[in-house]
Parts: sequence; C-alpha cells; structure tokens
Amino acid sequence: MPTQPTSYDLVISGGRVIDPANSIDATFDVAVSGGKIVAVEANIDTGSTKRVVDASGLVVTPGLIDLHTHSAGGIRKPSGDEFMVPPDAAGVSAGVTTILDAGSTGALNVGGLVNFLAPNATTRMMALINIGKMGVANLPEVKTSDDIDHASSVEVIQSAPNVIKGVKARMVTPGITALGLDMPKAAKAITDEAGGLVMIHVGDIAGQDPLAVELTPPLLTDILTKGDVITHTLSGAVGALLANGSLISQAEEARSNGVYFDVGVGGGNFTFAAAQAVIDSGFIPDTISSDIAGMSRFAGPVFSLTECMGKMMTLSISFEDAVRMVTSKPAEILGMSDEIGSLSVGAGADISILDLVEGNFLYHEASGATKAGSQAIKPVMAVRAGVPQPLDFGPRLWGWLPTQNS
Repeated sequence: MPTQPTSYDLVISGGRVIDPANSIDATFDVAVSGGKIVAVEANIDTGSTKRVVDASGLVVTPGLIDLHTHSAGGIRKPSGDEFMVPPDAAGVSAGVTTILDAGSTGALNVGGLVNFLAPNATTRMMALINIGKMGVANLPEVKTSDDIDHASSVEVIQSAPNVIKGVKARMVTPGITALGLDMPKAAKAITDEAGGLVMIHVGDIAGQDPLAVELTPPLLTDILTKGDVITHTLSGAVGALLANGSLISQAEEARSNGVYFDVGVGGGNFTFAAAQAVIDSGFIPDTISSDIAGMSRFAGPVFSLTECMGKMMTLSISFEDAVRMVTSKPAEILGMSDEIGSLSVGAGADISILDLVEGNFLYHEASGATKAGSQAIKPVMAVRAGVPQPLDFGPRLWGWLPTQNS
C-alpha cells in the first residue's frame, strides 16, 4: 500500500529559506506540527496538511527578534503611555516574534509587565528592568543613588527569570553627572547576584556632557564582561563609540572580552554619518534592534524592525547578514539558541515571512538626514508557536515600506 502523506498543522511552501544558524539559504518548505518545526526540506507532501502558506517569491526566516524595544504600553504611568507601544504592535503585528523591552519599567513597577503584558501578549515578550527603580515613569530615571534599589532589583530578576533577563542603564545626564561609573557598576552588582545580562546605552543624548567621553572607555574595558551588551553602537552622540570621528580602541577590546554591540536605532541614537564611520572601521554591530517607542513608530525615524534592517542595508550590510543580526545572534545573546533564532527541527515554530522589495527608497534619521537604498523589507506574516498571526496595516499611510525616493 502507498504510504499515507504525513499530516502537518502548517506548511510554508516554496519560499527562500534563510536560516543563518544552520547555514541554510535555499528554496525549501517548512513544516510545523504541535507548535514545533518538524521538517525543513524541498517538496514536502502537503496532502494532509491543515494549512498551507504559499511563500513563493518570499523569504522565510526564523522569527525575528528585536533586542531593544519600549513595548510596555498598556501599563499606566504618571505621564501616560505615549512613550511606549503595546507588545504585539512591536511584535507579531509587525512580523516580529520575540521582543525584549529595554528598561521601560524598574524594579518597583515591573509587576504589570511580568504578570499582565508578557503572559497576555501573543509575541514572546521578555524585559530588562531599568537601573532606575521606576523606569521611564520617572524620567530622568536616575538622578541620584536613591533612584537605584539593589535588593528589589535582585528579587525581581530571581522571581521571574523567564521574563526578566537583566538590567538596562543609560549613560546620560543627570545620572552620569551624579554617579559616573557607579551607575553601571550598580547594574553589574545586581546581575552578579541575580544573574542576567547588563545592557548599557552609550551616547549622552540627554545632555551631551563631555564627561560621557571619559566614562565610555573604562566602561567598556573595566566594567562590562562577557555576555553584556552595548546599545546605540552607531550613535553620533557624545560618549558613544566615536572620538573625533574614529572608533575608540576600547570597543575592539570589549568585543574580544565577549561584550556584544547592538544598533538600537531609536529616535536620536543613530546617524548615517556615525554609522558609516563605525562600519568603515571594520566594526560591524552584532545585532540590529529598533529601540521602537510610540512616537518613533508613527512619526519615525524607526517605524519597524524591518525598516531598521533596510536602513542597515544602505550601509553595506547584506540582507543575509541583516537576517542573522535579528535571528541567531540575538538568540545567542539571550542564551536561548535552542528555543528561538533558528529553524532547527524540534525548535519552537517562530517564523517570519518577508518580502525583499526592489525599488528606490529613502531612509531617514532623526536629524532629517536621509540615505537612499535600492531594497526594502516588507513583513508579510509572523508565525508564533506554530500559529500564523495577522499583521497590522503598517506605520505609514501606505503600509510598511519606506518613503519612495522620487
């Protein structure tokens, strides 16, 4: 008797599969059952499959991971929620399956994120608590040492390790003026006791204090250790990674010590000029993240993680490398490579389907400067735990693509 076709919950057929973790770049089908990836191969028999998604002409990748978001929208705070976006707006509704909120909440007000937002989001949501005990509800979040609560921070991380992955601190005024390197040292003291990583924002966008220039080199070489993350690698602000237009040598030393470097585009934490200078020095960031927030999603210059990928592609980053920088590499940083960031058989079925669009596009930075690009990435579908999720319309009147360069 002929063998009966295998029954799958979902097959994504005929797409260009790019899976950097497994060195795959080929036309394959991806089969899913029980929320897991069960096959990645050519010409899968779909006769008994519950749902088939035709991905011909599209790109199929591991679910995109945004390592820097402000996605705690829905938790009320004194100044309102306008700074943050809801988790699924940054996540599955934008083609992204995993997000890390980077310090929107602190040890004293993270409960809503842990107990309400994360468990109710379709997107896989995790977070770093802010070194400031009230997070961005109390901007500037660190003014004096009284704004840091070591014991409560340790307790929060230890009580919710599946959600809280460490501590975020911003090297900006007035915190650096008051505390200097004692602020990142306080963050390290918390994770040394509780576990997790430290993410440090470099570049004093708040005050452009020259002190920031003095603090960054020892921060990189003397405080941060293997597994920690620098975000805003391509910032042009005072105290970022450029000094007099050149990459500071301590960045390479920190990388050799196992420190990771994240883009974190954000509203004012990225310039094309600084990005080009860093990349031209041969220093390529490890990950692309959006630093998306409420205003930067609709008014720009962030708009979406896929647009941030396209922005990096104007700087000689290949599409294939951009995929790696939002899949396998952030999964490695989170210590979750066995769960996310790949299309390995047996891994959770978090998948993104993308359209790599050729055209004449214009990408923006916060200052108003622009850079033309010949490609853009349009999200088509996110599959989260094996279930296809609908996208929203996109942040612009015409949807997801950047401005046309006329």
